[in-house]
Amino acid sequence: MALGALAFAGAVGITSGAGPGLDPDSMSYMHAATTLAHGGVLRDVQRDWASVDSTMPLAHWPPGYPVVIATVERIGFGAKQGARVIGAISAFVTIAIITWLVGGAAGVGTGIVVGLLVMVTPAVVQVHESVLSEPLFIALLVLTLAAMVRAPNRPFVSGLLAGLASLVRYAGVSLVGGVVLWQLARAGTLRERLLRAITAALPAIVLQGVWVLRTVHSAGPSAIRHISLYGEITSTLREGWRTTSAWLVPGMGELWGIFVAAGVAVLLVVAIWESRPLRMRQAPAMAALLLAACYLGLVLASRLIADPGIPLDDRMMAPLLVLLEVAIVLIVAPAWRRWPIQARVLVAALVTLWWGAALRVSANSVRYAVQTGNDFAEDCWRDSPLVAWVRANGGGHALFTNVPEALYFHAGRLAHELPDERDARTINAFTDTLARRNALIVAFDETCGVVNKADSLLVRLPVREVVTMSTGRALAP
Repeated sequence: MALGALAFAGAVGITSGAGPGLDPDSMSYMHAATTLAHGGVLRDVQRDWASVDSTMPLAHWPPGYPVVIATVERIGFGAKQGARVIGAISAFVTIAIITWLVGGAAGVGTGIVVGLLVMVTPAVVQVHESVLSEPLFIALLVLTLAAMVRAPNRPFVSGLLAGLASLVRYAGVSLVGGVVLWQLARAGTLRERLLRAITAALPAIVLQGVWVLRTVHSAGPSAIRHISLYGEITSTLREGWRTTSAWLVPGMGELWGIFVAAGVAVLLVVAIWESRPLRMRQAPAMAALLLAACYLGLVLASRLIADPGIPLDDRMMAPLLVLLEVAIVLIVAPAWRRWPIQARVLVAALVTLWWGAALRVSANSVRYAVQTGNDFAEDCWRDSPLVAWVRANGGGHALFTNVPEALYFHAGRLAHELPDERDARTINAFTDTLARRNALIVAFDETCGVVNKADSLLVRLPVREVVTMSTGRALAP
């Protein structure tokens, strides 16, 4: 509980100042939460320039995170502050449950070690800095793991938690698969195993079924993802290795990651060999590895057939790293106690060095998040004179821009994106749209970060410059 309380306080602290960070996805989460809290429906931001409506039914993202934000918003918090509360509570649950679960299996000291390791893991810290669904997802993941291990005879409980996780992130479907496989692997007759597996899968089937039916009805059958075969996964795997290397050796190069990965592999082989045969106290490690394998497998499969833009960055890998840290400590701890004092001191020293390096990287990340701001919470976007001009003069105009997030977060306005096509038909249709809707084009330059440049489109439009600022310009037909 004490470590959980420390994690809660830390999550509140790292989202103070300029925070919380505002990722592009945060716009969809926050808008859906606000429309649910005040209008009773989940609506996403409509970016398509050809659409008259500025919103559309939420479909691309699952509903769990916006629903929870809306619940907090209804009791008096704004969407952004509500997200801070959810992130802090999620951090408390994650660290408290991990410490309790590992402590019960391998001793209180081991539980504290895992809690401290997860608490400073840079990828985990980074997702807690911003308005993202990962903190809530990780909390539900850890609760699912705890239910699998501590309540194995209640498959409905672990299945329900996994089902809820799948409504927070679609990758949570992997947890459902892990829970089902866990029940199939447990002792019992074939009939008993199948009954347990079906019971575990049922909550997710119902929850996802309701969501999919609602989405197909309101937004069309292809609204969630377009299923196809996407190749060229090499760059994605390289990114995954870079993320893994940054986790293994925080703040150091990829070459060191190779040596540390080899060392960890040898350590695990030795620990597993010395701890055979497997005992019940190792069930949490086996469950964590099963969930990790299911999660990674689903992410890679999704990258191949559902979304070629899925990265293996810190955000996507954070849940996997939590599971791996739990599993590694649980595998090593029983053997470590029987090793010679020299070996124990060496391993303890290496873990302490890793913890210090991770803390340093995380502290630098937090310092930037609090003082400057992450993504669209950065001071450049907050203090943009172009955003301020739109806030003061944009009333009565439809807005089209290359950075809708900046106007949403800091001008309180919904805006459509600019067309990607440059053919004559699109140019004529867009020109007509600008005139009919008394529109303004808000074109940001790269002062505050990399953006999709609008110059090649603007030179083909019959528009005049209304105002020029240090971060871009506004134009009108």
